[in-house]
Amino acid sequence: MRVSVVCPIKDESHLIPLTLPSFYSVDPDEVILCLDKPAPQKVVKAINVVTRVLGVTDITRIIEVERNPEYRFHQAWVRRQGFRAARNDTILTTDIDIVLDPKMKEYFHLLKGDVKLVSFAKFSLTWHGMIAYLVQKIYRHKSFTGLYMFSKKAWLETEDEDSLKRIPRGEDTHLHSYLTKKYRDVFVSDVKNIVVRPKESRKYQYLMGWNRWVIRKTPLWRVLTSSFLYFRPFMLVGYLRARLSHVETV
Repeated sequence: MRVSVVCPIKDESHLIPLTLPSFYSVDPDEVILCLDKPAPQKVVKAINVVTRVLGVTDITRIIEVERNPEYRFHQAWVRRQGFRAARNDTILTTDIDIVLDPKMKEYFHLLKGDVKLVSFAKFSLTWHGMIAYLVQKIYRHKSFTGLYMFSKKAWLETEDEDSLKRIPRGEDTHLHSYLTKKYRDVFVSDVKNIVVRPKESRKYQYLMGWNRWVIRKTPLWRVLTSSFLYFRPFMLVGYLRARLSHVETV
């Protein structure tokens, strides 16, 4: 299976030596790194150093993406330009703050038939992340994370671009929501992808909750359960604020 890895990068040059090498551990056919135009030179330099040391410059592409004012959430536009540039139907999308587990490639075969999206567990080294890891070990359940592989053809067929342009956050959830209306998805929990984000902010939790209503229309009981299990009180605040203020859903 030929896989294209797609990752947007803003200005996190300090993370590139730590995380980028792991992208090649899953044996990709190509790695596409999406940068704003003009590309920050510190970021380009960091990428070039890593790819030269690893000997993978031939399978690495940097694309520069101009801002599109039609998109409320810039990253949604940037990431999808990477998707469109991918030469393979199978795309694995990740973020520059994630160290990929090489074991992921053992599950790539799951993307077949009517399964058009495979999501992989990820955990941060914060206490929130440790709680999430323990919950997943004790109570194995289907989930969705921003680390996933999917069929490019299925994505192009299903995602509503007009709806995507309106969302302020949650672009991964948006893709998942539309694609799974027609096709099946699978969640893989038996991997150890590590998020090197130093902490989980209140704003991050708030936007998680906001997206639970605006994009997923998640029932209240599930948000209450998640807020309690993972100790994310501001996720509940964001959810209730979106729902009670009658924000337009997508």
